[in-house]
Amino acid sequence: MTSLDIPGIVKAYRERSLREARGEVSLNPPSESFTLMDLLAPERPTFQELNPDDPVYVATFRFLRWSEPREIGERAMSIVLFSAGRSLGERAVESGLVRSVEDIAAFAYNQRIGLVDIVELNGERGLVHVYESISSAGIPNIGRAVCHFERGFLSGVLSALLKRKVYVSEVRCWGTGYTHDAFEIKFA
Repeated sequence: MTSLDIPGIVKAYRERSLREARGEVSLNPPSESFTLMDLLAPERPTFQELNPDDPVYVATFRFLRWSEPREIGERAMSIVLFSAGRSLGERAVESGLVRSVEDIAAFAYNQRIGLVDIVELNGERGLVHVYESISSAGIPNIGRAVCHFERGFLSGVLSALLKRKVYVSEVRCWGTGYTHDAFEIKFA
């Protein structure tokens, strides 16, 4: 296996994501129609190079995400995914797996959640990008953000680390035509 230059990969992703945010790069057009298979197929070259079976476990995660039981519906499934992510973030801090803001990216990488890039974080707000996210990397533009798990994870890990109430909003997503996910962080 080749050694991956993760900082270099993240830098290249950041440059593209900032061009997308400024409107300098065309976004993926909205999909008129898509199938479940379109939603299950990931675009995660870094993780696939680490493990050729990456698409298999990403598809398993996404199958759960997109197979929302009719009894609970899409809104409830979003809450379940957010809560699971938040719990993971909180427990990562409580167990000592994440001890600082700098540890978040390594934890997310090791758990194959995605490549986390903390673009900005200060006492009032922040911006976090996630590249190759387990929830959305490679999905078509379906007109809505879908990374509730990652949003919950960031909420939980930052709240636990910083001992503050944190609000996380997904402002860009593969599901809205971008090739990255972006989360705005606000502190109470």
